[in-house]
Amino acid sequence: MRDLGELPGRLAEVLLAVLQGYAASGQPVGSRDALDLGGLEVSSASVRNAMSELMELGLLEQPHTSAGRIPTDAAFRLWVEHLQCEPHSERRVPARLARELAGAGGASAAPLQRAADLLTEATGQLGFSLSLDPDELRLVQVHFVRVSSERVTALLVSDGGAVRTRLLEERDTDQRRLDRISAELSLLVAGLTLEEARARLQAEIDGDRKHRDALWRDVLALGARGLEGGGLAAPELYVGDRSRLLDQPEFAKGERLRELLRALEEKQRMLGLLDKLIGAGGVRVAIGDELGDPGVARCAVVAEQLGPGRRGLGVIGPVRMRYDRIIPMVRYVSSKLAP
Repeated sequence: MRDLGELPGRLAEVLLAVLQGYAASGQPVGSRDALDLGGLEVSSASVRNAMSELMELGLLEQPHTSAGRIPTDAAFRLWVEHLQCEPHSERRVPARLARELAGAGGASAAPLQRAADLLTEATGQLGFSLSLDPDELRLVQVHFVRVSSERVTALLVSDGGAVRTRLLEERDTDQRRLDRISAELSLLVAGLTLEEARARLQAEIDGDRKHRDALWRDVLALGARGLEGGGLAAPELYVGDRSRLLDQPEFAKGERLRELLRALEEKQRMLGLLDKLIGAGGVRVAIGDELGDPGVARCAVVAEQLGPGRRGLGVIGPVRMRYDRIIPMVRYVSSKLAP
């Protein structure tokens, strides 16, 4: 993929003018509009020729014969890569955003939620924050599922909706018996933290086994293995005012809006998607199909990790974003909240 700076100067100027014009208005950009937006000192014919070349390169497309051009996802990707190579600058950060964040620090839930709301207000997109509560949650259910002839997965479900999985070597127990073990173990440990659940199991193991049947011994043995390891963390996703989506023409059609809202409501789905971006470190941008989820395939995410843990914040919205404004804002807000 080319860098925007590697395009010939005239093509790069026209592409940038179309990108900025389309990001601002959501409407196709014609040659005269591109001239005005880019301050180009060439003729309309030269701009049209440049647009034709950019279409051949797969960077512009024309929705209708008589319409102007709109950038493709590939064009937005070039723009993002170009912007991320530029020196950081706080000059693009609104003064109000800077004032609101003054004195805010740390990565606790309240500042993160406030930051998501501020990003929503400042960008016109949907701000979000992602954090993990360090306190252990209480177990609701433990379930064992056979995944191969030699392995079983233990699913530990917490009262906050977090699910942790562990892969165990287990050859002798069929799924029907695993279901019975799961039910008995869930009754035993429901409402306990992992530490408390382990202590309860150990007390049962150390107690009088004479009156315990084979099923109960299997419950204790498999349960002890399934509850080994670290604690459960509580993933928390906070999303700003969803009504801001109604301001975006891309979501004027109800089905697109419903797809995104469904994705936002499915907490584990969004946590998985955003955690991949935040875990990569630095400001990350995923555009369209790069998100790997059909429900948000027409969207983009700009996100940054906060410190060494799985905490972060960012913005989600249509692919048509003013990345030149949003990337600096996300970077600025995260710098003020990083521990």
